[in-house]
Amino acid sequence: MNEAAEANKSIFGSPRETFREIITKAVCGKAQKSLKCIEFIDPPQGVVPNQILGCSVTELRLNEPEVKDASNNAITIVAGGIFEIHIWYAFNNEKETDVLRRTVKFAENLPFDNYDCQNTGSLDVKITVDKSPVVIDSAIIEDNRIKLDIEMDISAEVIGETKLFIQVHTPEYYSDCDDHDEDEE
Repeated sequence: MNEAAEANKSIFGSPRETFREIITKAVCGKAQKSLKCIEFIDPPQGVVPNQILGCSVTELRLNEPEVKDASNNAITIVAGGIFEIHIWYAFNNEKETDVLRRTVKFAENLPFDNYDCQNTGSLDVKITVDKSPVVIDSAIIEDNRIKLDIEMDISAEVIGETKLFIQVHTPEYYSDCDDHDEDEE
């Protein structure tokens, strides 16, 4: 008997009972985070806003996720992108209105606490927006600046190649099982 068969017998039992290694892609970790940011917007020169009439967030675009730190037990992904904020406000003692448009960039580290992957190749990262950015509070503060509180929820999955060990039974194994069944009758 060769050494490999002898090793199979001593580790896994019968020489006809073997294990195979399969390399496949699997989700190795998931992370979710609520992002909150504060933006300060300056109105146009000479304009003094009296009231904020409404805000909306549009044009959300995500950047390609970046693997910042990867080890066997932990990984950190940088998720970022840009969106546009539209602020409808009144000025000139609320006799006139206008809309300000500003582009906001964001980047956030997403640590994966439950990362479990025996990665044998490159990692694929998928970022999902669970809750689109929304302005939850707005106010006119000192120096006539506009303060916006924005929040959004994102999640990420890391997909990597991993190894699985599966038990394989040869046809002889099943014929031996049939022989044992006949003996029991």
